[in-house]
Amino acid sequence: MKLIPVRTRLDLAILPMGSNFTMDVEDAVIASDFLECDRVLGYHFDTNPFIEIDHEESKRIFSKKGKELLLLDIGESMELSVEI
Repeated sequence: MKLIPVRTRLDLAILPMGSNFTMDVEDAVIASDFLECDRVLGYHFDTNPFIEIDHEESKRIFSKKGKELLLLDIGESMELSVEI
């Protein structure tokens, strides 16, 4: 992960979160630091009872670090634009 910002600048990092089978929220903040990215889209969370997260608390943890955490509901989508 630390090599990515050497080659490119990320506007959004997409990181698996949930703790038991993926990184927890605090580790996701550290990963976003490695990536030098302040906007994170979490995924994989809440897909089973073992990886449910507190959405508001998770967003608060990111916010305390000056970062934004985006969490979509299952089945929800968002549109991204790409500049080349």
